[in-house]
Amino acid sequence: MAASSDDALLPLRNLFSTVQSLELSRLLLSTLAISVFLPLCRFVHRDYYDFIALGPGGTPSNFFGYLRISYLRLFTLKDPFTPPPPTQTERPIEGFLITLPKRPQPRPSVAGIAPHRQTTQKPPAYLYQLLRIALYSLVSANPKLLRSGNSCFEKHGLALFLCLCPQCPDVECHTELLHSGPTHMNATCKDTGEICHLHPSDSSMHLTLHPADAALVISQGWGERHPLAGCLVFPYGKRLLPEGFVMVYAPQDEGQVGVLKDIARAAGWWVGGVRLVGDSKTYGVSTRPRDK
Repeated sequence: MAASSDDALLPLRNLFSTVQSLELSRLLLSTLAISVFLPLCRFVHRDYYDFIALGPGGTPSNFFGYLRISYLRLFTLKDPFTPPPPTQTERPIEGFLITLPKRPQPRPSVAGIAPHRQTTQKPPAYLYQLLRIALYSLVSANPKLLRSGNSCFEKHGLALFLCLCPQCPDVECHTELLHSGPTHMNATCKDTGEICHLHPSDSSMHLTLHPADAALVISQGWGERHPLAGCLVFPYGKRLLPEGFVMVYAPQDEGQVGVLKDIARAAGWWVGGVRLVGDSKTYGVSTRPRDK
């Protein structure tokens, strides 16, 4: 009789065990989801506001811009301190910079892609103004070769562009100083001839440099390559930035403003094959001599 009762209760016991197993599984899954989802939410929240804190740049400062940058991270350089590889077909063959002094400060912390900004060693406002004046002085010294405007890469901020004759109205172009051909020697943003732009938020600059000049700038501690420099990005199937696209760190004193000015001249040499006048005469900087 007792055995018959146990047999009758067996389906109920099995059902109870099944319900217990399902409840335990649901509890485990809920715990696992919470333990993964909450840290992920915290990371995205913190990462998004770190992106916003970098300020305006070439990407909209909103969540859609953040999603785009998060995707672009899949294609970034492994090491921004490795210089771009030289090629056998590049022109000019040689770089513009021969020597640079060693930057005395350690490298600052750098974050982001677009915007790509220096987060430490931000200089006082007067050094930013001195750097702006130095860049404008290059335009004044080379009125037939340079113009200033808003950056094509950043969509804002001071940038210097090499002129093609139609781009410099009311100025007689010295075409003998420019390379022959309808475009710039080494294209930058949409072949606008942008050689550099200045970031108001941290006083750093982005420039496009000859591989040899980029290697010297990096080795002497003045800068590093942009995370996307020369990287192929899917689905674009092309490089969004030139190989030699480099960040140069913000100046820490007046003497460093002169170094950055000469590095900007090196960018003009690479983008257009022109030797911009306006040597800063900074100690420790030597540049390619004028061709005979």
